[in-house]
Amino acid sequence: YYFNAQAMMVDKSVADLSSLQAVGIGLASLVVGWTVYDLLCRSKLGQHDLAFGIVMFVFLVASAWVLNHFLSGRAAYIHVGAMIGTIMVANVLMLIIPGQRKMVAAMAAGGKPDPIHGLRAKQRSVHNNYFTLPVLFIMISNHYAMTYRHQHAWAVLAAMMAAGVLIRHFFNLRHRGRVEWRYPVAGVAILIALAVAIAPSPPAASVAANDPAAQFAKVQAI
Repeated sequence: YYFNAQAMMVDKSVADLSSLQAVGIGLASLVVGWTVYDLLCRSKLGQHDLAFGIVMFVFLVASAWVLNHFLSGRAAYIHVGAMIGTIMVANVLMLIIPGQRKMVAAMAAGGKPDPIHGLRAKQRSVHNNYFTLPVLFIMISNHYAMTYRHQHAWAVLAAMMAAGVLIRHFFNLRHRGRVEWRYPVAGVAILIALAVAIAPSPPAASVAANDPAAQFAKVQAI
């Protein structure tokens, strides 16, 4: 993908970047995304799920806005998804699995496992759960140019991510025995409103459309 950056990432109507600059921005977004996320998790904000979720959502939307001012719409979407995907993988490889191994090792040695490892693993697992639907949409977003080619593509992505989180929350509550239909209804309402807002306008009617001679004259000139 990066070896073909001029075709895959650069849109000169957005920013006239070299391949190296585009790749640098792409890689930097992954590093910044994980760093900001990890620091937020380790801060006091990480202890408050709703507040953390709102701040992280704002950060991802801001990242989409920034990337849309440097990369092509498709590349901006993919890199927001890659940021989230990097966070999800790093959560598993750097905290969830190592923490589990430390707890198992402590129990095998007859000691008492440090509960902090379980708490951190739970926190990161919950985050990965809510990231799932937004990432799935971004993975297939390159098939839907009406989203990433929109004038406000970052806002379109924000709406898609918000709908995904609401729908995911419904399933999480249902697994705990609570059925809260307001969340999927709100999510679907966002998607319907978004579909109406970004739907392409019908082509304007022209005199030539009903005039075969005029149509032929245009074709003949070409």
